[in-house]
Amino acid sequence: MKNVRAIDDIPQVYADFLANRQYPKLESLNNWGKNRFFFSTYFYLIEDWHYTEQIVIKLNEDYFSLDTAHAPDFMDQARYLPWLLGELQA
Repeated sequence: MKNVRAIDDIPQVYADFLANRQYPKLESLNNWGKNRFFFSTYFYLIEDWHYTEQIVIKLNEDYFSLDTAHAPDFMDQARYLPWLLGELQA
C-alpha cells in the first residue's frame, strides 16, 4: 500500500495510520517499530537498521535516510509530524 506520492500527502496518511483500527495496537511497538511499520506501509522502504534506528525510504525519485533515534515519539502528532516533514524537505 505505497500511496505517498508527495510530501503534502503525509499529514493525511499519518492521521489515517494513527486512527486505523485494523493494524496491531501501535502502543505495543517501540518507537522504532512504529516508525518502521508506518514507513513500510506507505513508502517504498529501502533499508531499515534496528540497531542504529536508521530507515531509508524512497519518495518519488529521492532517497531519504531518517534517523529515528532522534525522532519525537511517533504518537505525539504535534511534534512528530513537523519533524518528519522537516526531514523530508531538508
